[in-house]
Amino acid sequence: MAADEHIETASDLGDGSGEVISDGSDTPDTPAPEPNTPAPEPNTPAPEPDTPAPEPDTPTPEPDTPTPEPDTPTPEPTVTPSDPTATPEPTVTPSDPTATPSPAPTNVTESEAAKNLVAKINALAKETLTVNHAARVKELRAEYDSLPEDQKKFITNYDLLVGFESKIAELQKNQKDAGNATDISDGSGNVTGKTGTPVYYVSNLHAGKEFYLDSLKNNYQLSFSDDFSSVMDEIEKEYKEKNKLTDASDSRADGLTTSADSLLVRNWQDILAIYVYEQSQEGNTEFTLDSSAKDELAKIFAEMNPVVRDKESITHVSYGNYHINHYIKQNNISQENRTVLKKYVETDCKLLCAIVTDAKGFVRQSVGDDVSEERVNVITAAYSLVGEVGYFWGGKSTQIGKDSSWGSAEKVSAAGSASSGTVRAYGLDCSGFVTWSVINGYLNQGMQSSVGDGTSEQWENANVVSEQDAQPGDLVFQNGPEAGSNNHVGIICGKTDAGDWIAVHCSSSKNGVTVGEAYGASFRYIRQPSFYPTQTEVAEMENQGASADNAETDLITDNITTSATLVAETTNSLSDGLNVKDTATHDTAETITAPADAAEDVEITFEDMSDESENQTTSNYATGSVEVTDTLDEILNQNVSVSGSSAEILPQKPDNSDIQVTFED
Repeated sequence: MAADEHIETASDLGDGSGEVISDGSDTPDTPAPEPNTPAPEPNTPAPEPDTPAPEPDTPTPEPDTPTPEPDTPTPEPTVTPSDPTATPEPTVTPSDPTATPSPAPTNVTESEAAKNLVAKINALAKETLTVNHAARVKELRAEYDSLPEDQKKFITNYDLLVGFESKIAELQKNQKDAGNATDISDGSGNVTGKTGTPVYYVSNLHAGKEFYLDSLKNNYQLSFSDDFSSVMDEIEKEYKEKNKLTDASDSRADGLTTSADSLLVRNWQDILAIYVYEQSQEGNTEFTLDSSAKDELAKIFAEMNPVVRDKESITHVSYGNYHINHYIKQNNISQENRTVLKKYVETDCKLLCAIVTDAKGFVRQSVGDDVSEERVNVITAAYSLVGEVGYFWGGKSTQIGKDSSWGSAEKVSAAGSASSGTVRAYGLDCSGFVTWSVINGYLNQGMQSSVGDGTSEQWENANVVSEQDAQPGDLVFQNGPEAGSNNHVGIICGKTDAGDWIAVHCSSSKNGVTVGEAYGASFRYIRQPSFYPTQTEVAEMENQGASADNAETDLITDNITTSATLVAETTNSLSDGLNVKDTATHDTAETITAPADAAEDVEITFEDMSDESENQTTSNYATGSVEVTDTLDEILNQNVSVSGSSAEILPQKPDNSDIQVTFED
């Protein structure tokens, strides 16, 4: 109806009285003749005195037409009306006024503002509408309302705008209803359980991953196989084996990563972005990440993670962890082609990839580099239950891994819920979900006592923290301690671009584990668990890891093919002087890597030479020489130093005065 009203207003061009303003020229026509009618009136009385004279004769002469002849002068005053007929001549003007309204609209051209609004509405129609679009829809409405009436008719897609507003209102209502729903666990509330024959609820549906999968598919044309996390793990493991690297976690029986690990990969999102970009350059428009993409991803992984050695310890290394800005510079990616790369490292994409895959590589980037590995592990465990378990009042589990009892028919024995006494598919309540996530994040059932059972204990076992100092991995509560066990709890897992906290929690209203904006889910209090390492403890763990040996010594002398290739490429890359604007953050170590094909075809070895030589000889069953430029000589003498004084690319040049570099297929 709103659309019709606006359209009618634009087309009527009226003042609301029902009369067309531009047709006002018709109204003067009726008054114009009126003054003419009084003019002849005095003429009619003039002949009237003549008529009384013949009136006595009228009985006899009425058939005589000559008698009225004196009346013919009387009509002569009709000449006087003929003069005024000049005034009715404006009756011709109505034809002109009818023309005047029509040219007015036809002469109105579509303004730039109207064109832009149509384009914006069409652009939004291609996106999946969420609550986050509310402000944008409101702006579109304001733009429409600010248009002049004669411009509104050009908004041919106005119905779409009205549809957006209806959809946003519906989404906001659903969100509000979800927030007001009873997401309460452990309850000693006043709600009494149902009595009578228990209802068999085992076939109930629980919250799934469909929303997140659809968002990835619709907004990013991405899909992941269920085992993609293991594909990522395999790539990392094989890369370490190839380069004879070990990390602190490799010596643990459970393989759990910690803040002491120095080979944590923090650029998987960038690797994904590059993969999508290269696939799109080949004409692909949809991207499936599964085992078939492993080889290509492994190649990109190696390019983006060169082995970087600590100059103070030849047996300690880390990864370059390059980001897309490095790739942009290395490949001279034009400004217009960078859009794809940047799109796949934006906040929403990071969060969706982390939720759907529950892969640590994605989780690390979604929460930020300054978040400890211990917190990353807990959030990763929490994500692993999205779409896997339903809500069950009083449901708990200390199982490491998925609990085999989930999904089986169980009677809700805990009091205080509308579901008490009924039979449902067994799962977790909100505090049970938090406990399970912490236990599995640490792979330690003993963490049950540290985090606590139930919302009351979990509140008490956590500390006060300001919103500014809160971090992903902290807990959020709907109510304060006065609520006792009549509360709801979740885990902070990141922030939106607007700075709003995001939480993962097991929701009764959604019947399962879900991820969403914390405040919108009625969370109001943040508490920091005491079991996480403090910043000081994290720094100590990182220092311990940094001083530990994680590279075999023969890597320096024997296994130098891949890293030495970097030296061969350095001269050309440095001379290119590439400068890229509008890039993301700076790389942790600024190095120049060789193309993948060069890494396969070229081998550089360092050998002692008995004679001093000014040339580098190349050998590929062909002879030739490569001049040692000042730049290359300087790099070799500096042991391929990178990133200030703390790190350098493997391998370190043996302390020999003479060097020969050979190139082989």
